[in-house]
Amino acid sequence: MLRKALLFVLAVAVSFGLTAFSGYLVYANSVGASEANLSVVVRFAASPIIAILIGVLVGFLSKDHPVLIAVLGLLPWTVMSLASPHKPTSLSAWAGWLAPLAIYLPLAATAAWVAWRYRCRASVQSSQLA
Repeated sequence: MLRKALLFVLAVAVSFGLTAFSGYLVYANSVGASEANLSVVVRFAASPIIAILIGVLVGFLSKDHPVLIAVLGLLPWTVMSLASPHKPTSLSAWAGWLAPLAIYLPLAATAAWVAWRYRCRASVQSSQLA
């Protein structure tokens, strides 16, 4: 139980740390780019990469239930990325606003499951060789 709690805290901390790092990288390479272009880079490149990295981290360090821990560890990051003073007013705008929940969380869950299965398969093969 303690391992799961520490893994959850690690996932939350690393997700916010990677967000700050990706923000720095986008800012450092933003010469001549418009806000719209930078928004596309963050939404379709940086954020999915962060979700995948958190999933892989949790998948490799978890002994069991990597999907649940990855989703719970990424949930605060996802909710904070949705924080905006401009809330949508129409149903279609809400669908676009909640898209990160529908994209990033399953992406992290899939990455966690694949990494966990890879780690389990590699440990079984190494124990069979010995």
